[in-house]
Amino acid sequence: MDELKLLSEMRADAPEPDAERLRSLRARAPKRRRRFWLAPSLLAAATAATAVAVAMSGPQSHAVRPTVTAEPRPVSAETVLLRAAQAAERRQTPETPRPDQWIYRKVAVKEADGSAARVQEVWLRYDGTREAVRVGDGRLETRKLAPGLSPSRFAAKLAQLPTDPGELLAQVKSDPYWATRSAERPDERAYRALAIYLDHDVPVPPKLQGAMYRALAQIPGVRVDSGVQDVSGRTGIGLAYESGSAGTFGTDRDSAGQVISRTYLILDPTTYQLLGMRVDYLKDKIVRDRVAFRAGTTYATANLAAGVVDRPGDVPR
Repeated sequence: MDELKLLSEMRADAPEPDAERLRSLRARAPKRRRRFWLAPSLLAAATAATAVAVAMSGPQSHAVRPTVTAEPRPVSAETVLLRAAQAAERRQTPETPRPDQWIYRKVAVKEADGSAARVQEVWLRYDGTREAVRVGDGRLETRKLAPGLSPSRFAAKLAQLPTDPGELLAQVKSDPYWATRSAERPDERAYRALAIYLDHDVPVPPKLQGAMYRALAQIPGVRVDSGVQDVSGRTGIGLAYESGSAGTFGTDRDSAGQVISRTYLILDPTTYQLLGMRVDYLKDKIVRDRVAFRAGTTYATANLAAGVVDRPGDVPR
């Protein structure tokens, strides 16, 4: 399907991360645009990684506080996802930016190596011709982009997706574009695709976002835990995919079926807005006979602000 191909182009495709790729991504962080920033995100780990202040999902700003480890508690996935769908459907459709405006996103990232959290800001021009990046208090770097998919084109394609949950679920399950993993079942594929859509820089229209949460509720193996924290210390509801084989998007298992890591999309427990993501390593993650991530460590992010601005360097008010 063309929409899914366009989505992947927008998000920078990548394979399952290994230690070499992680080091490469970190080294290139200030130069290369990323969806989950200084290291692969929930989405990057599976497939690769917006105001005038007209906010695309509402300007937000939060201080980065130390992450406090909390014990997740399972709750009803169907109930939470229904509430998330209802909350999404009540939101107003954001105004469409002008071609010369910029989508802005600010994200904090704490890697699983024990280093302090860092903040990255990204500005992407709506016509897709330029981007700007600033890491922490560093210099704002701006560059031209090669012709390709722009946020405006992606938003138009996103609006064409079905808003009926059943039709949407059937579409992402059957589309051959997502069939890139021989061991991945249709339900696993659907969860992966929907999670990527939900975290895109271009906000999903409210009715479609509601359909995505309703579709997720129909997938067996979707797990929802309360008490999951993002890197800024906000406690939310963690959405993960529990079922599946080794390398499954959401929960990674070894060849014996033991959980190595669990990846969460974190939702605000009141507004159901996406707060960030978190990867908890329950066992050592071995890549090419080396320990890439040690048991007990955590990779986490926090979405701190988003909106539409007139120029790079501006932030939502």
